Amino acid sequence: MATSPSSKPTASPLDETLIDEILALDLLTLKAHTEQAGDRIDAAPHRARLCEILPVSRLSPVRRDGRLVAYGMVTQHAYATWIVTAFNIHPAHRTAGVMRQMLAGMAALIESLGLDEICSHVYKANAASVRFHTALGFAINRENDKAYEFVAPVGYLLGGARADRLLRRAVAI
Repeated sequence: MATSPSSKPTASPLDETLIDEILALDLLTLKAHTEQAGDRIDAAPHRARLCEILPVSRLSPVRRDGRLVAYGMVTQHAYATWIVTAFNIHPAHRTAGVMRQMLAGMAALIESLGLDEICSHVYKANAASVRFHTALGFAINRENDKAYEFVAPVGYLLGGARADRLLRRAVAI
């Protein structure tokens, strides 16, 4: 059974179960490209970071049979600047249905914040995410030796045929 996305913070430092679920999903899916970029993802520091960031973020979770299988998160970085800090789907649940729910949840979340532009940071080693951002219409704003900073106007991301096509092709990217 799926739950609907939330446009309000879903976690607090006291929501240990959600933090544990997110941590497990992140450790499963982020390790390879994080290490390819020359960084490390360790459970204790990552958990501490989740405890800091979740209370000030907006979360869009996707659940199947009560289990977290995907989540997206945006966090305010600076005045009027929001960053997609997470878009993560369990490998066994990378289906069109989960992708559609993730994209719809993130779109509703971003729209509810009234943003003009959204930013996202992606390791260059994460080729699938780089392709995904490009397909969505993000453009590279800045880069360093490890990562890209992508930016996109929200109206472009959420509107028209491009978004509809992407939803139809959800897992082909």
